[in-house]
Amino acid sequence: MISKLGKMKNSWFVKGILILTALSFMSLFGVAGYVGGMKNTPAIKVDDVVVYVDQIQIQLQREQQLARNMFGDSFEISDDIRNAMLQGIVQRELDNAIMTRMSQKYGLYVSNQLAKQIIYSQPQFIEADGRFNISKLRQMLSLSGWTEERYVNTIKRDILKQQIVYAPLANLNVPKVMVDGLAKIANTKRVFKYVKIDPEKVSVNRSISQEELEQYYADFAQDFMRSESRNVSVIFLSMSDIEQKITPTKREMEEYYQANQSSVEVAENRQVLQMIFDSEENANKAYEEVKSVKDFESVAFELAGQNEYETDLGMVEKDMLIAEVADKVFYAKKNDVIAPTQSDLGWHVMKVKDIKAGSKKDAAEINKEIVAEIRKEKAYDAAYNMSKEIEDKIAAGTTLEDIAKDLNVKIAMITALTDEGDYFKSVNAPKSILNDRDVVETAFTYNVGEISQVVETDNGFVVVRVDAINEAHVKPIEEVQADIKKMWLTNEKNAIAQEIVNDVMHDLEDGDNLNSVASRFRLSATTTPALKRSETFANINENMMMELFQEQIGTPRVINGNGGFIVAVPEKDITSSNQFSQAELNMIANQARNALVQEYAKIMLNSFAKDMDVRVKWRQIGLTEGI
Repeated sequence: MISKLGKMKNSWFVKGILILTALSFMSLFGVAGYVGGMKNTPAIKVDDVVVYVDQIQIQLQREQQLARNMFGDSFEISDDIRNAMLQGIVQRELDNAIMTRMSQKYGLYVSNQLAKQIIYSQPQFIEADGRFNISKLRQMLSLSGWTEERYVNTIKRDILKQQIVYAPLANLNVPKVMVDGLAKIANTKRVFKYVKIDPEKVSVNRSISQEELEQYYADFAQDFMRSESRNVSVIFLSMSDIEQKITPTKREMEEYYQANQSSVEVAENRQVLQMIFDSEENANKAYEEVKSVKDFESVAFELAGQNEYETDLGMVEKDMLIAEVADKVFYAKKNDVIAPTQSDLGWHVMKVKDIKAGSKKDAAEINKEIVAEIRKEKAYDAAYNMSKEIEDKIAAGTTLEDIAKDLNVKIAMITALTDEGDYFKSVNAPKSILNDRDVVETAFTYNVGEISQVVETDNGFVVVRVDAINEAHVKPIEEVQADIKKMWLTNEKNAIAQEIVNDVMHDLEDGDNLNSVASRFRLSATTTPALKRSETFANINENMMMELFQEQIGTPRVINGNGGFIVAVPEKDITSSNQFSQAELNMIANQARNALVQEYAKIMLNSFAKDMDVRVKWRQIGLTEGI
């Protein structure tokens, strides 16, 4: 069953290895990873193969960050999502540990050279000319967050898994009777009848009582917490503020003008046609023909063998031409033909086809632009020096008010700033700092009365003083009455809707048909067209559709969807007379085979584990029970 890996470079399973979605730096290419193997508390043990808690936590952090990258930083990772991520990581690491132990047991080994060959063959790292581009590889690796060791080990493990688990299943076939059965199932459509019970449309015929209001306030106190907040004073220096404090000297302006003259003056441009000859005789012949009002491009084609692209130099400045012809071309008038002129390239015959005059900006405008550019160039040096001066003053005990006075800026006041960036009131605070995470984080780093160091933000530089810390506390009941009433109303509507669902299901189970039950409860019954398993209705997901197809005809089912409750009843099945093509039957067989292979692979891994000492410390990992 298990062959030597050294002979498998061209085998079917190596060619079938999936390209990894997350990559890391590899020592194969002389690039060190940045996370070493943290070894603290064991989380998973398979005989003597150990996976540590920190390894799992690092993977969890990466998956959470990937989720935020995909859905935005505001995406909330709930406990359920976190636990699902964690369970997936644990299962993956457990499978990997079993595979590692199996490879040790049978003495299997994958060399770095084989892993390197596989990496060198991956198309995302290959240039159009077929060469491997290590820069593309390193760029992907630097974005992935994987360590070099993890990446190489993953490739090796995939190879081993293909050989140990999937190779024995290579000849797995799906019987024809199964394919025919699956084809029949795929060819069957089902008609459903359903009603929707939307809690939002349910009527509530009473108001919340004072007793209920107070009970909700007590029961859901955590939902009405006001977070810790801080009153802060901020000095903000934008880059434009710092630039305005810089006054360029006359010498600096002159030097900038000389170095950047082309940016303040627009040079004259000319469209030039040219043909080049090896001999003066041929050049003179071409010149005479052009002078006789013959088309320049035609002469260039006939006598110089040049096409239009080679003849037309386009719009050029004087310094773009070689010295021997530059003066003559820029002295000539529009449509003038310049007599043959010799250079190291040969004999030139040239024509000025068009002239675009140069221009020079107004002196005042030039000076304004130069001042602005010099200020930009010197702003960061000035900001650095200014930061040092401010921090020296802070260290010497200078007050924030005196620092602001020296800088001639106003102090911004932000009241009740939370660590989410919300605030109660602000005075003199520009929007750019109210929305700046650096300002918020700085405010929550220092204690009352402390002045921060100068902090660089995306918009400039800030100095923050914490004036007061407002402890977290439950908001007064008067302040949250509207929220409580809204919460109560939602719960009441859901409870009434659930009662309606229970009554509908009770009547259906007693033998009533959906039409009469719907009429009794003033609901609208809807009949679907004949649907395949891959189709859906009323925004029901595909998994639920599969379950509905497994129900017996006439059996009601409750579905809790985003828009409320749906009670659905399968009405009848319709088997299509359409015949599948051989290609479609092959696809059904392949899908079934892939599903069987995955299922058998799980069974094989579990069978391997039975002969091993497998331990998972769920509580150490942060889960209360296994997968």
